[in-house]
Amino acid sequence: MKLVKSVLLGSAAGLVAVAGAQAADLPVKAKPVEYVKICNLYGDGFFYVPGTDTCIRLGLNVQFDIYFNATGGGHPNYDQAPASMDRTSNLVGTKTRSDFAFDSRTQTQYGTLRTYQVWRLDNVDTVVTPALVRGFIQWAGFTFGHTKSFFDPIGTFNDFGARFQEGSLYASTGGGGTNSLAYTWDLSNGMTLAVGADERKNSPIINLSKAGQLNITGATTSRAGQLWYDPYVAFQIRQAWGGFSASVHGNYNSATYYDGVLNGGVLPGACAGANLGSSVCGHPGDKMGFAAALGIEIALPFIAQGDRIGGVFSYGVGASRYVMANTVAANLFDLSNNGLAGAAAIPGTFATGVGSDAVFVSGGQLQLTTTWAVGVSYEHWWTPQLSTLIYAGTGRHQYNSTVVDSGAFCNAALWNNVAAITRVGSCDPGFKYSEFGGGIDWYPVTGLRFALHGKYVLVGTGFDGETFNFNAKPLGGRPAGTYLTRDEGIFTAVFRAQRYFGGPGGG
Repeated sequence: MKLVKSVLLGSAAGLVAVAGAQAADLPVKAKPVEYVKICNLYGDGFFYVPGTDTCIRLGLNVQFDIYFNATGGGHPNYDQAPASMDRTSNLVGTKTRSDFAFDSRTQTQYGTLRTYQVWRLDNVDTVVTPALVRGFIQWAGFTFGHTKSFFDPIGTFNDFGARFQEGSLYASTGGGGTNSLAYTWDLSNGMTLAVGADERKNSPIINLSKAGQLNITGATTSRAGQLWYDPYVAFQIRQAWGGFSASVHGNYNSATYYDGVLNGGVLPGACAGANLGSSVCGHPGDKMGFAAALGIEIALPFIAQGDRIGGVFSYGVGASRYVMANTVAANLFDLSNNGLAGAAAIPGTFATGVGSDAVFVSGGQLQLTTTWAVGVSYEHWWTPQLSTLIYAGTGRHQYNSTVVDSGAFCNAALWNNVAAITRVGSCDPGFKYSEFGGGIDWYPVTGLRFALHGKYVLVGTGFDGETFNFNAKPLGGRPAGTYLTRDEGIFTAVFRAQRYFGGPGGG
């Protein structure tokens, strides 16, 4: 009896052990997990990364643009190859853009730690280009990385990336960003003060003693290598009434070595032959240029909710690219004239000008150029889904009396493909750029936009009726021959379809 009892108890124990082992292999129902938890610390659209205290927001922008009289990048055909305005020019340009944004934020004992990235894919006139247009870290007041500069003035209505038609006049880093480092003080009541430095953004420094330095599409630069980032200070206030900004940016101008003897100049004896343009030739002294910008935006809710008016004024000496966007060159050919001049023919016409931060001659010093721009904008909301925009602006690129009185830019040897220049006036290479335009924006549902914008662009040539005799095609399909410089203008327009949410607004 004891033997039977022992066998039964042992068998029961074995069954229990086996059952326990099998139970360990069976699936166990997990506790409910909130895989997506809303993070409301930083506004709409943020959620916690599971298992962390980091909040993230994803953003997307997809847009399609079709341009008339502009490149697919949105640049009006007032310069470079499209400005020939003949059968070689593209009348229509297209762009498809996709932006992917990632915004992550974490609370620390020194404030919010933020990282922000925007990856972009552009298909501009069938050319696909990837780019990182934002990629920065912000923490404890510091900003490091590729971002929009704090120097950029408000009042241009470029905050949404929608006001692309104004991008040809005002200098701005909002579209592609710039490498920067900065520190920002929060002064309370919507006021901030930022000090920082951006990678340099320059127009050419032109050596007027060297042949072949100028094309009607731009100038060869004799700028030295980058020594340091360009510093700036920027103040901004944003409140319910609108906003105001004031900023100053430095631009360090330094040239390479003297090279050539056109237009006078004295070179050291060792600077000859193969040594031209070498370190034995000497160089102009460095000069610091500057740009200052003021911007204002005023809300007009008594007209309609969302209405606003804005204004910008910027001025610079030796810092053209911090003032105007279009400071490389201007060369708009007449729309109706083929441009070939015979003995009894009327000369072809074109508007031209040369952009730079400074010029010099061998043995001389840098002569800094002056640039200014001013503009106003008004946006009106007819309904919460429909708005219109009108704007006007003008800017000028100016050379000082020393450069203009020298007549250096009428030396045909400085120009490629130019046999002779007939000087009539002061031979001023500066130019004026003006634009007048507007547009309509329709938002049928949240995050969807359709826009139609247009503007008239006027290029005022700085040359005073001089004639250029080209010994080769000057641009596009324009034939060689004699062309008269005068003011020219064109109309340009764009249609955009855009879907966006959670971050980037396109551009």
